[in-house]
Amino acid sequence: MKFCVRCFAIFLMIMTYESLSAQSDLGAMDYHLVKCEMAAARPFLSHSWVAGVCGNDYLLKELMRARLEAVIRYDRHAFILQLSHDGYSRYGELTTMVGYAVKFGGRVAVGMRYYYLYQHVDNYEAQHSVTFDVSLYAQLSRKLCFGFEVYNPARLRYSIRGPDIIPMRFTVLVHYLYSEKLSFSVQVLKYLPGCFDVSAACYYQPLHCFYLSFACSLYDTNFGVMIRCRRFYFMVDARYNYHLGFSPEVGVGMQLKVKN
Repeated sequence: MKFCVRCFAIFLMIMTYESLSAQSDLGAMDYHLVKCEMAAARPFLSHSWVAGVCGNDYLLKELMRARLEAVIRYDRHAFILQLSHDGYSRYGELTTMVGYAVKFGGRVAVGMRYYYLYQHVDNYEAQHSVTFDVSLYAQLSRKLCFGFEVYNPARLRYSIRGPDIIPMRFTVLVHYLYSEKLSFSVQVLKYLPGCFDVSAACYYQPLHCFYLSFACSLYDTNFGVMIRCRRFYFMVDARYNYHLGFSPEVGVGMQLKVKN
């Protein structure tokens, strides 16, 4: 696990070194796309970027989260790499993800991501699983966008041939750009088997390098702040689950050069 983290960190440093001359402006739409988790939304970003994020679910040391991610845009294409770990030393899940998305005609993009899941528990045999997701993101007009994603559509199982099926997840997203500094989105999420959730979010840029987000769903409320300084941006998110409590998250990212 440590070897994988070091290799990924070296890759991020190389990409960062090669992009020292890059800088592009962000707006409310880009802030939404940075936070959007759909692979097909990545080709619509105005820039490539690398980021590291760490968080803590419900202020429990056993529920720590850490993620390294890189999105490399080239013309109509976007390449996605991610390494994340949820849990702690005695129990957790390490996820390695690679993805690709491509834009067609300037308004529609499709994407796919492949996941390798490594679950470890003390005194038990580790579990190895694989799955994938597919997504579509479309710019219906200059202000309106639509996204759709299915996670594990093939209903693959934990441990490849294990008894338990990895839950499917359906996500539908509608995003509306009210102005260059203000946008809104509505997202519907359904797990099979599992919960159903609906959330509404607002993204606002009150100052040139200052961004705010607020989201509210059936299960929690989220407030986010992002500050941009040249090519770097710093993110703080606070999520409050109505039953389980508070979950903080901090991150730092850097814009890379885009070749169009």
